[in-house]
Amino acid sequence: MIERISFLVKKAPKYAKLAWRLVRHPELTLKEKSILAGGLLYWASPVDFIPGVIPALGQLDDLIVALSSLNYALKKLPPDIRKQELLETGLEEGEIEEDIRYLKAIAREIAGQTLNFSAKTLGFAGRQATKLMIKGTGFLLRKLIKWSQG
Repeated sequence: MIERISFLVKKAPKYAKLAWRLVRHPELTLKEKSILAGGLLYWASPVDFIPGVIPALGQLDDLIVALSSLNYALKKLPPDIRKQELLETGLEEGEIEEDIRYLKAIAREIAGQTLNFSAKTLGFAGRQATKLMIKGTGFLLRKLIKWSQG
């Protein structure tokens, strides 16, 4: 997993070059360029759906949105122009979709592990709280019995 993520990081300059070319591309409408710019701003913004302070997931959602917006704009180009833009940036057809699928799979795995850990932690905390309540109740009952016996 680490190798694949580092590989994606190494591709960042290619994606940045493609984004720059697409934002300036005359074939794309203002709407398509706005969606692309919005995805890139989401990636750069500290305010988003999953905050960046949440390890891994906070960064993965930013990358998924940025790559999805890049892919959206790219798909709006005619096929021959799309192939030329990919060639100019050293990317291949379908590469962005593959990276998005991979990032989503990592995000699902991390979220699942986090939920599993949280459930185990809550279960442990619940068991400990129950033990304390039982001990506390027993202590109170013993005190009440002594008090009632005078």
